[in-house]
Formats: sequence, C-alpha cells, structure tokens
Amino acid sequence: MLEFKKISDDTLEVMKKSIGTKEDYHTLASDKIQDLLGGENTHILNSANSCLLVIAQKIEEPILVADQGGWKGFIKACEIFNKNVEYVQTDDGVINIEKLSNYFDTHDIKSLYITSLAGYTAKQPLKEIQELCDLHKVLLVVDISGSVGDEELYNYGDIQVSSTGSPKIINIENGGFINDITGRIEFDKHLLKTFKADHITCSGIANEIDKAKYIEEKTVKANMYLKNKLIKHLINDEIHNIIHPDSPGLNTIITMESKSKAKRLAYNIRQKLSMKKSIVTVGPNYNRIKKASIIIEIKNLDVDSLTKENMDYLYNIIIEEIENS
Repeated sequence: MLEFKKISDDTLEVMKKSIGTKEDYHTLASDKIQDLLGGENTHILNSANSCLLVIAQKIEEPILVADQGGWKGFIKACEIFNKNVEYVQTDDGVINIEKLSNYFDTHDIKSLYITSLAGYTAKQPLKEIQELCDLHKVLLVVDISGSVGDEELYNYGDIQVSSTGSPKIINIENGGFINDITGRIEFDKHLLKTFKADHITCSGIANEIDKAKYIEEKTVKANMYLKNKLIKHLINDEIHNIIHPDSPGLNTIITMESKSKAKRLAYNIRQKLSMKKSIVTVGPNYNRIKKASIIIEIKNLDVDSLTKENMDYLYNIIIEEIENS
C-alpha cells in the first residue's frame, strides 16, 4: 500500500537513453535549474556531500549553524577543512530572529548555513534571516533539498545547495547541485572538475526537475493532512505533542517520554507497515530535533503513495501503536 520513494519510470528511461550519447545534459540541467531558481552559475556534482565540501572549503569562518534541525553533513565538511563552526540556539530547529540578531551583534560571524526546512518539518523565516545577513554582511548558504518546488524560497541565499539523492524532491538517487546566486564566492575549479556529475546524473536531474513543484506541493499537502489529524487526536495528550504544528513541512515529529520508548514505538509502527525501507525515524537527532521523538518521514514516500487513503491508513497505525505503548 505504501511505497518508498523511487526514481520515476520516465526519468529512469531518460537516464538509460543518455548512456553513450553526446548530448550536453550538464548544460541542459544547469539551464533548467537556473530557469527555476534564478542565478547565473550552477555546478552539478556527483553527490550532495561533494557540494558541501566545495562550499565548506571556500566560505569564510566563523561559520554559524543551527543548534538542531540542520544537516550534520555540512558540519563534517567544515571539520575536514578545520573551519570554526558555531551554533545559534533555535526554537526546535527554527531560527529565532531575535537570538540570531543578538548573535550577529556579539560575534564576528562571516557565514551562515541553514536548511530551508528545519528538520524537514518547518519553514525557516528566510526573509528575516536574509535581511539580517545583508545588514551584517554575512554570507547566507541555504540548503533547499526539501524545498525545491516552493517558489517562496527561491529569492533567498547567496548560495543555494540541494541534494538530488534519495529520498529527495528531485529524486534520482545520486548527485546534487550548487546554485550560486550572488557570485560572492569563487569555488575551487579543481574540486568542481573532480566532483563534476556525469551526463547520466545530469539527464535525470534535467527530466525530474520539471516535476519538483508538483511533488513538493503534494508531499506538503499529504503531510499536513496527517499532521492535522494527529493534532486533533492528541490535543489532550501531555506526552505526545506535534513539533511545529502549524508549519508546512515534509515530515511530522511527535514527542515521546524517552528515546527508548521512541525506539520501541518506531519499531512497532515499522512492523505494521511492513515496508522494505523505513519512513519512521527516531530522535534525539541533530538532523531533526534534539528531543525524544518519532518522525514520520512523509518525504520518503513515493509520490503515488501520497493519497488521503494512505494517510488515513498511516494515521490509524500510529494512533493504535501510541495507545498500546
């Protein structure tokens, strides 16, 4: 009934046909990314981690990141280059503008890296963040992996970075891209050449990016439907609360009494779902929130599984297992 996200059949066919051809898929994919997001300089690489390494090498330090709800892979990339990384306190991953402003006032921050969706569950206040970064001359790097398709977020960031691996909005199971909006940084040409994506990856991105808006909107809609049903049922529950209940995102986070109970509940839900790959993860987790929790990763589901009937099915299993826990 529920299927894990996979490469769409038409994109898979395009990728197969690209083998052995001389068509310039890299330019085609770059042009499509720029048409969608803006910017004039796009680099398509073999993985999102490669993108983060290229960015981490060149941006100035100290580099500020969220204390949770970000992406650990970027921090690890900074560690490779011995970059100084600092953490700003957030509201369960969402940047608190007052705290960010105070941090900028009291620290000589040069760069800020954030994910457009905190923990994939809530939108960041990007307009206000951009204004603060402009005021303090801080370079803003926005990871838009969970937001490609959301036109509200395209206007923000000096640099945008996205994964096109699984399970992402643009899902071809490998690759990633850097979209340089303002040209404030000149990336290392040797690294860009070393990590450059092959034409098979580029052909997949060029085809799949046309669906980004549809997939993003459908995923958010399905997740909000599930989230709202859970909120209504758990309204008087003092233990199981929904994190960022009003914010659109790609997953639903439910707090738990302890990590051990979260693990047990997640296991029981997985057993009922009988999927080969999991759509249920557990916190505390820097990439989500640092609280005991279970995370229902709607973003991991194939777009054809994002139906009302499937969300009702998932809701019933979650509630049944919560009540039995």
